[in-house]
Amino acid sequence: MIKTRYLQPLVIAASLAFSANALAGSWTVVPETSSVGFIGTQQGTKFNGRFETFTADISLDLADPTKGSIVGTVTLDSVNTRDHDRDASLLDKDWFNAKEFPQAKFESQKIEKAADGSYVANGQLTLKGTTKPIALKFTLTGSGAAAKFAGTMSINRFDFNVGEGWNDTSWVAQDVAVDVKLDLKQ
Repeated sequence: MIKTRYLQPLVIAASLAFSANALAGSWTVVPETSSVGFIGTQQGTKFNGRFETFTADISLDLADPTKGSIVGTVTLDSVNTRDHDRDASLLDKDWFNAKEFPQAKFESQKIEKAADGSYVANGQLTLKGTTKPIALKFTLTGSGAAAKFAGTMSINRFDFNVGEGWNDTSWVAQDVAVDVKLDLKQ
């Protein structure tokens, strides 16, 4: 009888620890259903692109994402805008300079809840050898061991010397919208 009395609190504690770990912790990206895309404007016409190779280190609690962290990296030479000439140009020194700077990386520093119920990960973006502060607005939904992360950020390409010499914004727009959609599992 005494052994059973001591065993019950252990079982309860283990159950609580398991359910807490199901909500918080590191998430693994499901690459087949996830994407990192962007929208740019060239000669007044919008075009979509994506990075075929990317990684994400997501450590967020579904109940309170403000206590977590986000690190995302894209491999720049995996850019795909469905236009071979444009993709080749983006890898050049004037644009991504992918030979010298093969990756772009976002690292959150502080995550806050926004008034609309979404979250904002304030962090640093490193692109083409330049690191600047940037905000990633996102939502995180899910339950148990599955979640969906949807985030957006706006990048001023001039801040990162992307498109050096292409300062005429009627030819190539200054701002690029980045769209991150990740299916996550634990």
